[in-house]
Amino acid sequence: MKILVIPTTDWIRHPIPNRLNFIFDILAEKHEVYVLHFDLKKFKNNRPRETACKLVDTKFVDVEDPSLYYLLNWPKHFIKMREIIKEKSIDVVLSTNILPSFLINFLNVPVVFDYLDHLEESASIYYPESFFGKIVKTGVRQITRYNLKHAASTITVTQELKNFLEDIGVEDAEVIPNGVNCSLLKPIPKEEAKKALDLKGNVIGYVGSLEHWVDLETAVEALPDLEVTLLVVGPGLFTDYGEKIKEMASKLGVSERIRFTGAVPYEKLGTYISAMDIGLNTLKKMDKNEYAVGGKVFNYLACGKPVLSSRTISLVRVLGDNLFYYDDKDSFIRETKRLLEIPHDETKYREIAKGFDWEILARKYEEVLRRAT
Repeated sequence: MKILVIPTTDWIRHPIPNRLNFIFDILAEKHEVYVLHFDLKKFKNNRPRETACKLVDTKFVDVEDPSLYYLLNWPKHFIKMREIIKEKSIDVVLSTNILPSFLINFLNVPVVFDYLDHLEESASIYYPESFFGKIVKTGVRQITRYNLKHAASTITVTQELKNFLEDIGVEDAEVIPNGVNCSLLKPIPKEEAKKALDLKGNVIGYVGSLEHWVDLETAVEALPDLEVTLLVVGPGLFTDYGEKIKEMASKLGVSERIRFTGAVPYEKLGTYISAMDIGLNTLKKMDKNEYAVGGKVFNYLACGKPVLSSRTISLVRVLGDNLFYYDDKDSFIRETKRLLEIPHDETKYREIAKGFDWEILARKYEEVLRRAT
């Protein structure tokens, strides 16, 4: 197949690769995969990742704000999509982005839409508690529903998101969950990892973006009652959430017990996760978090770590008692203390992760694309 991918963000410089990066680098081994490359100014100084896909340059107007970037660059995006579809005889388009996905509907090619997140909430969360955020949410909702209605097929990540799609009239969405590269993320001895990172004692850790959908507030508020170091691995993207967490830690007098690393290349995450006694999946109560299951829980499991998570509908259904849950600060403290005292089966956690390896999920993805053509 000849496939054109319209991704959510900058394909090679966004600090955290998402499901499409993993899936299409695998599919590019046997298919011709082109990616519409959004060269976002925010990430221009980041080290580019290698990719097996062929990038289609779309650079035109360079702006910092992500919404403004797509609004100003849509003519160039449309022209490039039309050119590549005609010149390369593209068989199918896989799309996740909102405005470019709308434009692709006017070109004569089957489109598979990956509803990989609750998009209207994901887009507006970058403008917390603002009037512009409400405008973004409304606009994204209308455009996304148009895109879904006109797609040849739809993929999503959980049964809950499939139920949501059915409620708005989308039929036969295929559920393909998020996953992990078990070949890259492997456990190494915990004390060896702690020594490499100059960490001592008990370590609880979070891996992921520092944005307003995350609930690091509960973890920071719990620190005065816990004898642990909080390891925070990941970058801020478009908001000041990370700075707010640092301010909060300072006011509570626990700044010296938190280690912020910033962005870490995916292939090096194994050392950071292996240094943790507990992996945290801390999320605020919102539809985006209730309905989706992100990749970080599988990253922790692949490295043999117990996961303490906010209790969400999708996670409880997908992983059930294989994870541990908290509902508030008191239960976070209680569960953390308990998990630090009991033994854990590293092999069991890793075996769970292997069932969600990207190699397995990519083949399911490939079948949906084939049917769409």
